[in-house]
Amino acid sequence: MSQELTAAKRHGWPGTVLWALLIVASIILMCIGLWRAMFFGFTPNPRLVEDLRVGSLYILAGSAASLAAAVWSAVRGHPYWVTACVAAPAILVGGAALMAPTSLIRHLAAAVAFPLAVAALIRGLPYRGYRRSSKPQSS
Repeated sequence: MSQELTAAKRHGWPGTVLWALLIVASIILMCIGLWRAMFFGFTPNPRLVEDLRVGSLYILAGSAASLAAAVWSAVRGHPYWVTACVAAPAILVGGAALMAPTSLIRHLAAAVAFPLAVAALIRGLPYRGYRRSSKPQSS
């Protein structure tokens, strides 16, 4: 006798909390990177060049965390817009940091991407680790 699938599969709270912490960690890492790498134009001061390098590494780490959270969001079965908004900081801020590492465009991209990631985080939390199964529940 086979056991029937229920209408919702339980993934658990720990996964949801870790997913949320990954999003928050990516935002924090990118904020630290943007703060460290903030200067306009190019100056030959070695300290500023070192700050730019370290800030860029923080932004890269935050982008990797944001992409990991987006993949995890897709695996958990969140709506597509939640997954896209979770990936927005990696694409917008990380992409801008790679294209123009000394410009202000990274900060403008963060002003757009971070609220999107927070909105996705808020919308993804009520799922509480549940995902609808493909088979209908029989009575």
